[in-house]
Amino acid sequence: MNAKDYTKLQDIDLFICVIDAFFNQDPKKALESYITDIIISDLEAVQNRVMRIEKEKAKVKTDTEEEERLLKQCQEILSEGKLLYKAGFKKDQLRLFSGFEYISLRPIIAAINLQEGANEVNLIGPVEDFCSSIGLHCIRFFGKAESEILELDPEERPKFSREMGLERDLREDMAGLITKELRLITFFTVGEKETKGWHLESGLPIIEAAGKIHSDMKRGFIRAEVVNYDDFIKHECNMQKVRESGLLKVEGKEYIVKDGDILNIRFNV
Repeated sequence: MNAKDYTKLQDIDLFICVIDAFFNQDPKKALESYITDIIISDLEAVQNRVMRIEKEKAKVKTDTEEEERLLKQCQEILSEGKLLYKAGFKKDQLRLFSGFEYISLRPIIAAINLQEGANEVNLIGPVEDFCSSIGLHCIRFFGKAESEILELDPEERPKFSREMGLERDLREDMAGLITKELRLITFFTVGEKETKGWHLESGLPIIEAAGKIHSDMKRGFIRAEVVNYDDFIKHECNMQKVRESGLLKVEGKEYIVKDGDILNIRFNV
């Protein structure tokens, strides 16, 4: 992978690897090959970075000890055939990789594309076992049938899904896996004309949530009214009843947003 390709990775948060599980395919081999290519590409990139640091140190004194330790740790992980995003690196460690976008730092989801009406149990099992062995989440779906359903009116989709035996909603399942892999929570804003959900990385303060909605809200943040979605529903979606029950909280910018929080940001710019 060249420098131009690595630059493109800056806008990618997660990879979805689609594997065909048809009778004339070997999905496990295909997925193994895909993962191996990623690991080899990252291993070469890490090794090249280590050599460059060593050359720089020979010419001028540099403060790269921490980065070198981390790179050698990456070498060991990749040499064992493991993905970097499963290594549990902390945010301050990942900052050392700034400008060096290694592919396997991104989460990967394996999507197994099945042929409708066919029995691919012998093909699916090995794929799922392989995913489990390296810590990948995988999901099954019927690509052709799902595409046909998406062409229908939204109101007709549930009926046809049941008729075609598609008991699970691919979009909901995939969305759930993506938010889990990216460690995202969902918070809401509720207005007279629109209710909207927003994603935010877990563990971030409300000032960052304000910035997700609008940069002016973050810059001019004063305080926020917060109520959790479950409490809002229990009180018939009536904010006045929520206030009377004492469940509406007023929080400052350090408040850590929780999954399902409804936020009303007060700001001044």
